[in-house]
Amino acid sequence: MKLQLTKTKTVEIDFSRLGGGRKSLSDVTGVVLKGSDARGCPAVRLVHKKGGWHVAAAGFVPSPLESLPESWDEANKSQMAWSLPQAFQAPSAAFAVNSSHAFTRQTTPDALTVDLVHTAPKVSATPPPRKLGVRRLEKKTEPAAPKPSDAAGEKGLDVKPGVPSQSNGVRFVMQPLAENPFVIQAGLPEYQLVWLSHLLPEGRRPTVASIQTLPSALLASLCEQPEFNAAGGTAFAIYVMRNSVYLAGYKDGQLILFRSCPGVAGWEMLREGVKLRLGLDEEMVDEILDDALIDPRSAMEPFVRPVLQQLEISLDYLRSRHNLYIDKVFIMGMPSGARYWSQMSEEALRIPLVSPSVFEGLSLPAKDAELAALTPSKSQAFLAALGAARAAMEDNA
Repeated sequence: MKLQLTKTKTVEIDFSRLGGGRKSLSDVTGVVLKGSDARGCPAVRLVHKKGGWHVAAAGFVPSPLESLPESWDEANKSQMAWSLPQAFQAPSAAFAVNSSHAFTRQTTPDALTVDLVHTAPKVSATPPPRKLGVRRLEKKTEPAAPKPSDAAGEKGLDVKPGVPSQSNGVRFVMQPLAENPFVIQAGLPEYQLVWLSHLLPEGRRPTVASIQTLPSALLASLCEQPEFNAAGGTAFAIYVMRNSVYLAGYKDGQLILFRSCPGVAGWEMLREGVKLRLGLDEEMVDEILDDALIDPRSAMEPFVRPVLQQLEISLDYLRSRHNLYIDKVFIMGMPSGARYWSQMSEEALRIPLVSPSVFEGLSLPAKDAELAALTPSKSQAFLAALGAARAAMEDNA
C-alpha cells in the first residue's frame, strides 16, 4: 500500500512482511551443546536448494564449555564468544541443548494454561534481558501454591498456537502438533537461554536462530528419511540416547505421541551391562555389538525388554485411540547393536526395527569421503544436530 505524505514524497508499506511474516531459513548449522562425546559437539550444516536437501558439512566441533551456567551470576561471568569452523559458518545456527534443567513433555492446552496461571517467577536483582525469539521454550520457574481466589479471579489467557505469549513473566510459544489437544511443552532456565543467545559473536556467521531442548530436536530428525516418507509419515520411533530413551508416534507426518521411556537409562548403561556380563574391554564393546561372531542378546535383554514392553503399550494405544496399525518402527541413536534390538523385537512382538543412516535420503558432499563412508550406526552421533537444523527450517518456513 502506498501513502502520499507530500506532493513529492510517497511511502510504500508491504503488509505481507508485518504481523508474523518470516523469511524461510535454507542454510542452517545444527549443533548439540553439552553432549558427552569426547570428540566435541556434533554439528551438521543442512542446506535446502533446488528442491532437495543437502548436507554441506558434518563433523565434531570443539566444545565451547564444560558445563552450562547454573545461575544468573554464572551466566554473566562466563559469557564468551564462540566461533565455529569455517565449514559450519552458515547464516543461521540451531542449538540442541542437553541441559539437566531442561524439560520436554506432552501436555494439553488446558494443563498448559493452568500451569502458566499458577506460576510465580522468582524475583531476581538482575534486570530482565531483552526478549528472545526461541523455539518452543519457556522460562523454567518454581510453581507457587495457588490462592483460592486465583482460579476465579484470573482472566482466561488468550493463548494462540504458534504465537509468542507471556504470562506472569513467563515467555512461551504453544505448539500444537497433529490434532488438538496434543501439545509439546519444553523449557530451559532463562539465564541459560540468554547465555546461549549470545554464545556466537554478533555480526558474524552464524547467528543463533533457534534454541531447542535435545528431545525436541530429535523429533524432526526423521523428516527426510525415505522410509518415513514412503510410509506417508505414519510411523513409530524409538530414540535411544546416552542416558535416556524417548518414544514418538507420527501420523501423516505429524506427532501424535511423545513420552520418555520409564525405568530405562539409555545406551551407556546397556554398553556397561554388556561389558560386565561378557567380560569385555571398553574398546571391544561396540565391536562385539556390531559383530555376528558372539551373540550378546542375553546380556542386552534386561535393558531391551522394558523398552519393548513400552513399545507394545504405545502401539496398542495408537490402535485403540487413533485406529493406527503401525508396521514401521525406527530405532535411532544407537551407536552399535541396533540389529540385535530388531531381532529381539521380532521374537517378542513380531515387529522388526529399522535403523537407517541418519543421512539416508540426503545429498552428501562429493569430496567428503569420510562422511560418505560412515556406517548407519556411526552416523547416529549426528542425529540430534541434524534434527535441530531441520526443525529450525521448519519453524521458519
